[in-house]
Amino acid sequence: MKVLGIHDGHDASAALMIDGTIVAAAQEERFSGLKGDYGFPKNAVDFCLNFAGVNSTQLDCVALSSRVLNPVLTCIKRNANFSVSHWVKEQNDFWKPLKFNGEQKNYYDIFKDEKFSRDTYYDYSGIISGYMRPQEMEEYLKRRVGYIANYLHLKTEKINVTNHETNHKCYALFGSFFRGEPVLVLTAEGIGDEYNGTVSVYKDGVITTLANHLENHLGHIYQYATLILGMKPAQHEYKVMGLAPYSNSYETNKAYKVFRKMLKVDGLYIKFDQRPKDLYFTIKEELADCRFDGIAGGVQKFLEEVLCEWTASCIKHTGIRKVVYAGGVAQNIKALKSVAALDCVDDIFVPPAAGDTSNAVGACYNLAYQLLDKNYSAQMKIQPLTNIYLGPTFTEDEVMNVIKETNVDKKFLVSKTDNTEIAKLLSEGNIIGLCRGRMEFGLRALGNRSILADPHDPMTLDRINQKVKFRDFWMPFTPSILDRRAKDYFKNPKRLFSQYMTMAFDSIPETRMEYPAAMHPADKTVRPQVVTPGMNQSYYDLLCAFEKLTGRGVLLNTSFNLHGKPVVLGPREAIFTFENSEIDALVLENILIRRKN
Repeated sequence: MKVLGIHDGHDASAALMIDGTIVAAAQEERFSGLKGDYGFPKNAVDFCLNFAGVNSTQLDCVALSSRVLNPVLTCIKRNANFSVSHWVKEQNDFWKPLKFNGEQKNYYDIFKDEKFSRDTYYDYSGIISGYMRPQEMEEYLKRRVGYIANYLHLKTEKINVTNHETNHKCYALFGSFFRGEPVLVLTAEGIGDEYNGTVSVYKDGVITTLANHLENHLGHIYQYATLILGMKPAQHEYKVMGLAPYSNSYETNKAYKVFRKMLKVDGLYIKFDQRPKDLYFTIKEELADCRFDGIAGGVQKFLEEVLCEWTASCIKHTGIRKVVYAGGVAQNIKALKSVAALDCVDDIFVPPAAGDTSNAVGACYNLAYQLLDKNYSAQMKIQPLTNIYLGPTFTEDEVMNVIKETNVDKKFLVSKTDNTEIAKLLSEGNIIGLCRGRMEFGLRALGNRSILADPHDPMTLDRINQKVKFRDFWMPFTPSILDRRAKDYFKNPKRLFSQYMTMAFDSIPETRMEYPAAMHPADKTVRPQVVTPGMNQSYYDLLCAFEKLTGRGVLLNTSFNLHGKPVVLGPREAIFTFENSEIDALVLENILIRRKN
């Protein structure tokens, strides 16, 4: 059974499942260069099929994520194109007249003159005059299905439209290693096809939904706090999370009171407590005398508290103590750290890129679940995410061709290399860009598209920020840790799965000085990637070589990209990043590129 998953909303992606196993997956942004790219993910679709050697006519079916997509947002690729000023303009010119005066403006007209890259695959004629008009979205769905069927040379009957929320559920559930016992499935996000939060249980081959939320506005509130702080919603929430620990208790609690009164937990539901007329303008007004770090700390404390209350309430109601989480809110690792620490939680799994990025994979899992129709033993053959290295890889010949085309061999020193030499360069304080093996799917670099450094020197954080990432000074970096050394570096009493950088933990005080540049400077927490030989042998061997030289089984690992750009796809993008930053050396497969000085 060959199933192609397609997600064509923001953070568009494609995935291919063969006989229950995800064999390929990639985000469109990696090919297009537009972070958070929207629309039909042509390049990602082509990659998945070509990688597996599958002709589109050999597909048994296509799982298209989401029945409800707003055509005007996809047309202008809102989340990908918008700057902070565009988000503010949207609030002032569209939402404020609508919510306070009942004045319905044409959304597209507000932004039609902007020099945005627009989606060129789907036909938007006659369906972008409104905003979330049911008849326009229904027509848009027909056009999406028709275009995809035509592109893949398939009958429209083979295009199965899958529910957005259920894709999240299935991704978290079947992507986990939880098998053979009941699982509590929770989702929380901005909005899906119908709902912004769900509570379900999986037992004996059946996903039973217990609650669908319409007022779970955790994601929206956090998003508006991000905008009020002058950062980009739908992209920079992680910056707010990173800023939060710097706030003192006074400033945090001052802002927290503004957020906390808005929502409450009522059994299986998150509901409005004191419902404001409008979230953005109300929050902005009531935070007028709050300091920036206090706003970050307050909204983070609010999110953590509500999620913990909700999770505990759901566990009390169902009696199920194993939990999987998905949806955009699940990407807040600090909140999930608090949830994981609850006494009522025995185990918890958060999959990589738990927001809409992964809906192509979730759509594959969802369709497989539907086709197996409550056959529990057959569902056990749906394979978990045994690794996340699902993207393209490049041969040595391809690497050398790009090196020659870009004249790299004339500008830099080029030679063969191995893990021993790379480890030595790292131990000498060099910052290295690593691009080898299959590209990771999702938001985190896990050793194949990574910037690496020795985390022993606290100044490494500043060096990478200034020379490479050009990002906010308060943002921490993360560690890759050898599996056999994990217990030396962070506390994980429940032995939670921690190989995808989707969970946060407290560091161990006695070993903090071994890797201060790869933990949060304020609260000393870490978001680790525990590296096993079975998941990535080459990266594991590099960590072992580094440990042999330094005694430290840990490296600083951050994504290989410039700030605001997607993670690099392959050698061409890696060379561009190398030339436009101050990385000391670049590894492309087994080729080392160094600056002559």
